[in-house]
Amino acid sequence: MRTGPRRWTAGGLWMMVTGVLLAGCAQERAAEVPATGADEVWVVGIGYPEGEWASCLEDDSIAQSLITLDMPASSATATFTAEAREQDVRRILDCLDRSLTEGDVSVSVTPQPRRR
Repeated sequence: MRTGPRRWTAGGLWMMVTGVLLAGCAQERAAEVPATGADEVWVVGIGYPEGEWASCLEDDSIAQSLITLDMPASSATATFTAEAREQDVRRILDCLDRSLTEGDVSVSVTPQPRRR
């Protein structure tokens, strides 16, 4: 009776599945908020978002939000107003952290759009 290799394979498979599940549970979406310079605004980007996250982008500190038209959406961005503060960005990130079931979140800065 050959139980050695079969037992090791089942044990190895169990370890792999457990590791993947723990890695998924430990996933954090906390993004670093970079400093802004003069005439720059924050932009939050979300890659392949899933969950009930869209309401997070309905905030007075966000000047413009864009979501791709493919379904499910492959990306979304939120550009903040010039008056937005770091606490506004963190509030949106906290909302996304609670609402996203999948997706990669990043924060960057971009030159402030000029008014015509």
